[in-house]
Order: sequence, then structure tokens, then C-alpha cells
Amino acid sequence: MILLLIPAIAIAVVIGINVGWQWVLAPLLAFALLRWSIASLRVLVTDAKHLETGAGEAAPVGADERTLFWCEECGTEVLLLVRGTSRAPSHCGQRMHERTEIRN
Repeated sequence: MILLLIPAIAIAVVIGINVGWQWVLAPLLAFALLRWSIASLRVLVTDAKHLETGAGEAAPVGADERTLFWCEECGTEVLLLVRGTSRAPSHCGQRMHERTEIRN
């Protein structure tokens, strides 16, 4: 692999000097953006894989409890009305923390 980089770098330098560096840097930038966008989409797909298994019917939360999920990073709070899965939602790239309050 490293042996292939030496001729590729030499060709890139020749093209950059003779034609212009935009012909060398633009494909590298396009490749980097393509890799980043594919990686971002892959994260969304792997995060939603648990939804395919389906743990059953969604049930409303009881009237005697109040469940909140909060994000440690930014402080966002989400009130849970219907529990679909036992897994906490994601926010700011990490799982939110669950806090259940029992109401009298």
C-alpha cells in the first residue's frame, strides 16, 4: 500500500505544478466529504437497528409516574408520554439519562 503512494504523490505533484493544484486538492476534498457523509449515514442506520426487532406494542406511561430524559451535554429534557422501547433516546451524540418521578 505504501509503495502505491509514492507514484501517486509523484503524479499529484506533476499535475499540481503543470495544470494547477485545484486539480489535485478538489478530488481529495470530494473524497473526504464523501467518506464523512457515508460515515454519518452509517451511524443513523446502526442506531436504528434495534427498532427492527420490535419488542411489542407501545404502551402509554401510567398517570402516577413522570419520566424525563435529560441530556448531560446541553441540558435538553424530554418528557416520555408513550414507552415504545426500554432504550433511552440519543441527543448530542450520546444516550440521555432517565429520571422517573412518582407523583402522588
